[in-house]
Amino acid sequence: MTRRSKTPLAWKNLTHDWRRLAAALAGISFAVLLMFTQVGFQNALFDSQVKVIDDLQGDIFLVSKAKYTLAAEKRFSISRIHQAQSCSGVQGAYPLYSELTTSVLREMDRGIGTRGFPLRTLGFYLDDPIFQSEEIKTKLHRLRAPGTALIDAKSKKKKFNFPMQDEAKLAQYSLELANKNLTLVGTFNLGTDFAHDGNLVMNAENFAKYFPHRKRFGDPLSVVDIGIVHVQKDFSTGEVIEILKKTLDDDVFVLSRENFRAAEIEFWDKSTPIGTIFLAGKLIGFVVGMVICYQVIYSDIAEHMSEFATLKAMGYKTSFFIQLIVVEALLLSVIGFIPGTIFSRLLYEWLAGQTGLLMLMTVPGIVFVFAMTVTMCVASGLLAVRKLLAADPASLF
Repeated sequence: MTRRSKTPLAWKNLTHDWRRLAAALAGISFAVLLMFTQVGFQNALFDSQVKVIDDLQGDIFLVSKAKYTLAAEKRFSISRIHQAQSCSGVQGAYPLYSELTTSVLREMDRGIGTRGFPLRTLGFYLDDPIFQSEEIKTKLHRLRAPGTALIDAKSKKKKFNFPMQDEAKLAQYSLELANKNLTLVGTFNLGTDFAHDGNLVMNAENFAKYFPHRKRFGDPLSVVDIGIVHVQKDFSTGEVIEILKKTLDDDVFVLSRENFRAAEIEFWDKSTPIGTIFLAGKLIGFVVGMVICYQVIYSDIAEHMSEFATLKAMGYKTSFFIQLIVVEALLLSVIGFIPGTIFSRLLYEWLAGQTGLLMLMTVPGIVFVFAMTVTMCVASGLLAVRKLLAADPASLF
């Protein structure tokens, strides 16, 4: 029996009952959707957590050695920024300030009361090249006025339901940040993550007025959350990192962009149960799809047992039946994967709009889910074919 004849036979076995095939494809598509959802949320966790790092305009980053994740409010002295500025190969070193604990945005309801929601506020000196975002750069002049800020348009809508598309209406909202009046003068796009429901950016002077308790005694801007270092063109990033490590006191990490991202991702993947939860979700989707595929192929084999008995009596070898079922399983996996991927893409877009997370369908994610789908279908087929291989042809008639 040639390979060309096996595929049509496998296809006919699948399509002779379209209702059963439709139910099978629906089940496999659902399993694909489950796996894509888990992969999407896991990638969104990592991508969203490091999005602020990606948006910063710098080559090297300084963070306190006590800062185990970006959400941890562990700071270092601004003297490290001054030390870095004097190092060879450093074009510039700039402070970035971040506040979460006391950063509560409160919308003044119409005579009903107030509601407040925490979000991350980022402060910086407007003349410092901190952000790569053109949205922020073109609106820097708006941030020079006292009591002003830009709000992340991707902040969670259920908590920060403002007219993000109409900046004139946005500026009219009666708001308080840390119990002080605030005017929103525009928007930018950053996105939420699992630790922050929204973001604000403002100039450093305003930041100090809203959060004077960052340092109990002294200037609240004298402690820095992230140091951003720009490297001169004639120096490599690695060279400047070594110079900084030798020059700065031993209370800060000196990290490249790649190492900074990797450290943040590793924390959420290894130090929290989230990675294990998403792994369990992917395994559940895999098992669901495997059970459904097994039932389909097993029922098909049972229904055509007499035909298979005839082929066995005619001398067809075990390899023929295994290859036939494998082809049938592969057809199921490919056909079921397509609608599952389409539905997953639509779900990603809806979730991104509702949560502000970076729900991106990446090529590695697609390849991973497809490989899982093929594996579960082929494994199901090999399990289902055992009954046929163990049977005696004479007993099948």
